[in-house]
Amino acid sequence: MRLFARSGAFVAALLVVGYGLLTTRATGEGPWLIVMAAAAVLLLISFWPSIPRGTPQFERAVIRCTVLFLVGFMVVAIQLVRLQVVDSTVILAKSGIASDGTLIANPRQAIEEAKTIRGRILAADGQVIAGTTVNPDGSWVRTYGDPAATYLAGFYSPLLYGKSGLENTFDAYLTGQKGGNPATQWLDGVLHRTKRGYDLTLSINLNLQKQAQQLLGTQQGAIVVMNAKTGAIVAMASSPAYDPSQLQAAPGPNSNQEVAKAKAYWSTVSQQTNSPLLLRPIQGLYAPGSIFKTVTASAAIETGVAQPSTAYRDEGSLAIDGRVIPEQNRPDPNRVNYTLSEAFGWSLNVVYAQVGLQLGATRLAQYAQRFGIGGPIPFDLPVAVSQLDATPSFLSTQNALADTSFGQGQLLVTPLQMAMVADAVANGGRMMVPYLVQRISSYTGQTLQETQPQVWKSAISAQTATEVQTMMVQSVQQGWAKDAAIPGYVVGGKTGTAETGTPQPHAWFIGFAGKQAPEYVVAVIVEHGGEGTKVALPMGRAMLQAALALPTP
Repeated sequence: MRLFARSGAFVAALLVVGYGLLTTRATGEGPWLIVMAAAAVLLLISFWPSIPRGTPQFERAVIRCTVLFLVGFMVVAIQLVRLQVVDSTVILAKSGIASDGTLIANPRQAIEEAKTIRGRILAADGQVIAGTTVNPDGSWVRTYGDPAATYLAGFYSPLLYGKSGLENTFDAYLTGQKGGNPATQWLDGVLHRTKRGYDLTLSINLNLQKQAQQLLGTQQGAIVVMNAKTGAIVAMASSPAYDPSQLQAAPGPNSNQEVAKAKAYWSTVSQQTNSPLLLRPIQGLYAPGSIFKTVTASAAIETGVAQPSTAYRDEGSLAIDGRVIPEQNRPDPNRVNYTLSEAFGWSLNVVYAQVGLQLGATRLAQYAQRFGIGGPIPFDLPVAVSQLDATPSFLSTQNALADTSFGQGQLLVTPLQMAMVADAVANGGRMMVPYLVQRISSYTGQTLQETQPQVWKSAISAQTATEVQTMMVQSVQQGWAKDAAIPGYVVGGKTGTAETGTPQPHAWFIGFAGKQAPEYVVAVIVEHGGEGTKVALPMGRAMLQAALALPTP
């Protein structure tokens, strides 16, 4: 019986250690220390000696100390296996950022990276966004293309600030550590061939990207243009932006000059109040204003609370619990009845406050989640998580629910999130997985991986999507979004003017366009830009028109 218990404890120790090695890599040292403590106890149970009676006290102490040392050595051996085998690559790549932005990392890692010619990052047509130029001495430097797109690649600064953006997310591919044939990679190492990383080809159309950057100009904001059927991002502009070429600091003959230049530039951009290092399309969080009515309308129609033809009364204001919500968007001050569709086109807050109260907090929250708000968006770069509310009890009051229903309250969204909302309406209720990296290939052009379109969520039914799509089209035909019309194309849109507590609100526009059915969707925000109709809408229309002129893939 005792032998069975010892054997069971030993097997349990092995299982605990195995579980820990497999599951604690991403959870930090705390859980691993718990695993080690549990394993040590089980090993002690397994090896603890049964000392015959009558054995002298000194010998008992020696035997027990020997077992304690044995278990201690076994625990140390397990830790060494974890450090030197299981987590060796993670430990080698571990880094941190000092208070001045300087990278604290293993310098050998940067030296080793310098032996591999880094893969290129290319636009959809093959134009270089971030390239590699090999010097006569065999060293290489990162080179960059049009500034309108280079910040999408991220910066590459192994001696100072590390990597960001695609340079960081796809580092294993760009350095050739992942994505190729393992046998070929092993043979290249044995034969000491020059190592080359793999190229990333993005879905970005460089002409569209340049146009988006020009439209934003010196204004702070973002533009996202996406293929409605595939999820391919064809333009993703952020303003202001930074120049990654100024942050390059890699081992080589000019490394000292590069380090000095990078430090000076980092000091400049990191202290700017307009945050040029922030990739606004995916990291900026903003109040959406009236473009959120697209979600509210979808929820109301899907749940049967209302139909596009359902009539509501809007006399110019709405009193809720002693507070008056004013209506500033009525096209005719003498008219008091509007359908849900008309209220969408004319962006009537009073009507959508009533719709939100009919829906209730639970259903509104449910449909916000169905559109992806409150959860991570799968993407090639980290996306800030949009939020419906910041405090769990916020929507419990009538006023908070009303405000949220027309896009205010504690709502915060990214421009990509709202492009995804437009995609659900344009694409039969389905939200596609958005992507930037279209293809990964060898330097010779051999395709190693290619992104295939995938559905991320079915936010609403196809019937509801069709009805909301019609409402967005009518908003362009006879609403505040009428200037978004493009002759010969089906265009739908929704403007937004989001109050921010400052004199100037955020200007928003989301929309779609296509020859017979939606082909592209767009989301535009101009921070503190004023009215969405006057500022964001013209940019959205221009981007949709330019996207429609692209050749069919």
